Amino acid sequence: MVRRTRTDRDRSGTLNRNDYFEAGLNLLAEGGVAEQTIANLCERLGITKGSFYHHFTSLADFRQQLLAYWESTQEAAVTDGANGSAADWVAPAHHPADAAVRAWSQSDEAAAEVQGRIDAARLKTAAKDLRNAGVSADRARSLANLGLAIQIGVQTAGSSWDRKTRKALVDEFQKAVEAAAAEGKPKAAPRKKA
Repeated sequence: MVRRTRTDRDRSGTLNRNDYFEAGLNLLAEGGVAEQTIANLCERLGITKGSFYHHFTSLADFRQQLLAYWESTQEAAVTDGANGSAADWVAPAHHPADAAVRAWSQSDEAAAEVQGRIDAARLKTAAKDLRNAGVSADRARSLANLGLAIQIGVQTAGSSWDRKTRKALVDEFQKAVEAAAAEGKPKAAPRKKA
């Protein structure tokens, strides 16, 4: 569940741009892009509109910079998750915001471009990790696409799938990855009798 509390301020008591972006992502996750207004951001952060305009020229400017921030955090998450378990590829850390950005990308070209680059990076990293685990290149690409499809399906289904159902999907995906990796490992040669 997304927190509905004010964003923590740095030691000086002032907000930085990341505080605005995190509040914007929380608003997006809670109610979609329509919830992401200057008034809602100011209320969430306990600031005036003047403070908002000190950092951003408009709501459109904020949203453009929010997408850049989101992309950079997702690039870092993909890099940090490299060589992790298959479950890491299909269960993003900030799932509500991830699903909300994906929904936003259906109606906004800039959000769609960012989402496309994030998905491409996820696929590339997952396929590379699978190849490093001994999975053939074609199978690695297929499994990476399957993992992304599971992620998108879980995001789209939202709360209609319970935690147990989501976990079962991720577990099955993990088993498929492990089986593919085991198939790709060379088998030991039979021992010769002396």
